[in-house]
Amino acid sequence: MDYIEIQKSIAPEMLDLIKRRHSILQSISHLAPVGRRVLAETLRMGERIIRSELDALKHMGLIESSAGGVVLTARGEELLRGMADYISGLLGLPALERQVADKLGIGRVVVVPGDSSTDPLVQIELGRAAARVLLEIIKDGDIIAITGGTTMFHVADAIRAERRDVTVVPGRGALGERVEIQANTIAAKLAQSLGGKYRLLHAPDNLSQQALAELVRDPGIADVLALIHRTTILVHGIGEALEMAVRRNVPPEQVEELKRLGAVAETLGYYFNARGEIIWQVNSIGLRLRDLENIKTVLAVAGGSAKARAIQAVAVQCRQHVLVTDQGAAQAILAG
Repeated sequence: MDYIEIQKSIAPEMLDLIKRRHSILQSISHLAPVGRRVLAETLRMGERIIRSELDALKHMGLIESSAGGVVLTARGEELLRGMADYISGLLGLPALERQVADKLGIGRVVVVPGDSSTDPLVQIELGRAAARVLLEIIKDGDIIAITGGTTMFHVADAIRAERRDVTVVPGRGALGERVEIQANTIAAKLAQSLGGKYRLLHAPDNLSQQALAELVRDPGIADVLALIHRTTILVHGIGEALEMAVRRNVPPEQVEELKRLGAVAETLGYYFNARGEIIWQVNSIGLRLRDLENIKTVLAVAGGSAKARAIQAVAVQCRQHVLVTDQGAAQAILAG
């Protein structure tokens, strides 16, 4: 019997307290400086409970008050980092990781606590976990391709100044995202955080085949595409098909067609049904699914119970070495 099982047997009430305080510390880390009321609303706890817990954490030297609310102290930040493995074990995440890896046929799965479908702050944890994995696998000389999207933004945002001899490129041309979460923007941000170089791909989406053919003959575009096709690490997100289609301004008639065809997932501009079959793709340039076979490490990052079917569909079609997901998605995948 391991120490967590012993604790569960002899003092289960202490485990609930530890989980609650960990959630509070983690939320403060994401939102700081944050006031008591916002914290209570975020964690769906009563203000009286939050007030009591904040007093206890302050007494232990883990948080302190600032003009805008409470923040973690250096000791609090250190403790929060140190609790990661303990909380993972407490929630049974290692077993969950193994089960999801076996079901999806993926070499390594990392599961973070929570469900980003109901708690948007979990998406930040997804980014942090993916950033840790990325830093483990990067080697000098790597060419890293990254796609767009909110989750990818959090991955790039979580990297803290490293000095790496790498080049970062967008995985695809523009796919209709807001500027701040487009692949070009995120590639530049990631490169700056890593202290590496970057090249951008200035190409619109939804072009005709003729326009695409002319575009790839442009020397500047061709040069960047050649670099993209030498990618050694790909970091990509996975989206719910219809949500992504609407977000990327896909014409309404095409959205209706995707519904009719049973689209559940999108990645790299490809749309998939629940069986993992490609049912439509956006006309844009960059990495193709067939290119994934030649990439050293493919890191997928996606979470939320609502994305479980999307993650499963993409796993059927796309070669992935590592999946970073959350507890909500993992449990839904195993239940499906």
